[in-house]
Amino acid sequence: MRRLVASLLILFSLGACTAVAEVPATATAVPTMAPTFTPEPECSADVEPDFKGYPTWTKVNPKPIQGHETFVNIYVDDAAKDIYLSASGRTFPVCSRVVKTHLVGAEDETITAVTVMVKMPTGFDPEHNDWWWGMYDKDGEVAEMSGKVAVCIACHQPVVDADYVFSKKVMEEIK
Repeated sequence: MRRLVASLLILFSLGACTAVAEVPATATAVPTMAPTFTPEPECSADVEPDFKGYPTWTKVNPKPIQGHETFVNIYVDDAAKDIYLSASGRTFPVCSRVVKTHLVGAEDETITAVTVMVKMPTGFDPEHNDWWWGMYDKDGEVAEMSGKVAVCIACHQPVVDADYVFSKKVMEEIK
């Protein structure tokens, strides 16, 4: 009985915003409230980044452009979209994702490989603005290389002042 009284007091002290169902004497009433915590970011150094939904993201270029010694299409998620499209050079927010699909050619958009950049939480790779890099097979399933990939970092080094992202060059090219 004490549990029932204590549970009812808790419910009433929360403001009794909703109707309280009658609780049997043998049950313990547990208030149901929406969580007040902020969920963890969708990226973590402990888990390989998820980019499977990239075809539904914003496609930056209307037609294939030259990149990675081949033609590519570039997709950005909602976190990366504004900074990428503005070509401001600002630092991308944590968990921003950029995907490039490597294509057979300008006229043949058959995918041959998928490269990925994900902005990781602070401390992942501070020397390179905490970017995670990956190169995958055509289906985006099997990683050829991922993590702190030296060849990716070296290629993007010329745009270190733009948070390692070639957005300005890309946006100028597609105008």
